Amino acid sequence: MTLTLLIDGVDYSSYIPRAYRVQYEPILGANTCRTLDGKLHEDILAYKARIEIELKPLTTAQLSAIAQACDNCQQVTYFDAKTNADVTKDAKATLSQAALIMNYGTTELWNNSMNQGIILTVEER
Repeated sequence: MTLTLLIDGVDYSSYIPRAYRVQYEPILGANTCRTLDGKLHEDILAYKARIEIELKPLTTAQLSAIAQACDNCQQVTYFDAKTNADVTKDAKATLSQAALIMNYGTTELWNNSMNQGIILTVEER
């Protein structure tokens, strides 16, 4: 299975080494309330996706490209296991902090401080 990651139509799928995690957070409506017995009654209008993707170590050019894409992000297309299809959603994208892990000649690779890939977080608007 090929994982899909497009930010504003630009394909960043090659930056994904393995599966990513999608969490669904409920959007609560105005009728959500707590009754006198302490029970919470949720008025769930919809669920919005929050995707965390651990990226491969990136070169300076790749990191610059995806950082710029995140700054200007309007739409993200990703594979949604819930619907078993690629979906395109209005979203915002952010990157975790990065650190230089290797500088060999003209090749630089960037990673986070815990020797994991940089985490790309995508949240539906």
